[in-house]
Amino acid sequence: MTAITIPDRDRLVETFRSYAHAIAAEVLRKFPSLERDEVRGAAELGLVEAAGSFDPSRGVLFKTFAYYRIRGSIYDNLRKMGWFAKEGARLRFESAANEYMSDYSETAAANGSPQETHAELQDIASSVVNCYFLSLSSVTQELPETGVKSPEESYAQNEAQKNLHKALSQLPPKNRQVLEDYYFRDQTLDAIGQRLGLSKSWVSRLHAKSLDLLREAVRQTEKGDSRNLLTQHSPVGNDNWR
Repeated sequence: MTAITIPDRDRLVETFRSYAHAIAAEVLRKFPSLERDEVRGAAELGLVEAAGSFDPSRGVLFKTFAYYRIRGSIYDNLRKMGWFAKEGARLRFESAANEYMSDYSETAAANGSPQETHAELQDIASSVVNCYFLSLSSVTQELPETGVKSPEESYAQNEAQKNLHKALSQLPPKNRQVLEDYYFRDQTLDAIGQRLGLSKSWVSRLHAKSLDLLREAVRQTEKGDSRNLLTQHSPVGNDNWR
């Protein structure tokens, strides 16, 4: 990694301060009950952290690099301030999906064939859908009503939740615990990292990898494959990645 100089960091912060405020405004439009000053302050903190960790040698635009980190800082602050309990599953889902995409933006490989790209997009969509289901207060809670559902739709939703619950129980202990702490106990990635002795960036990767394992487990469950991921994968920790 090429360390960025302090003058360059400060220049990035000043140049992109309005960009951070625009991201804060985007979140406020979705959740108008949030406190404006809290959201903008967290966005600026995320901008400073992004500027400090930016590596220009990787060929990624800073605006792209900073986007998910600014949003992540906002959601982390809202979680600490208790807003997740007030706003419910939707805010939790926004935060979780942002964390997953932040990790993906750092680790995504170069574009492959159209078939490989299509399969990759399907995997991303599946993991984000699992973020939504996990973001409910529990995997057995009914989904919020969004209109009259047909018996077929209700059955499909119930089956999806049952499959997710079963798949979660099949994950290696560390991966399952990270997902349960983050989604069901409202712990921040920082707090989870402190307990595990890992940095936030490591826990972010562990969260993303756990979602990928969950996606695989859900697919096996839907196919009626009873193999347990505990026998197929070693726990993913700071000495074993991707």
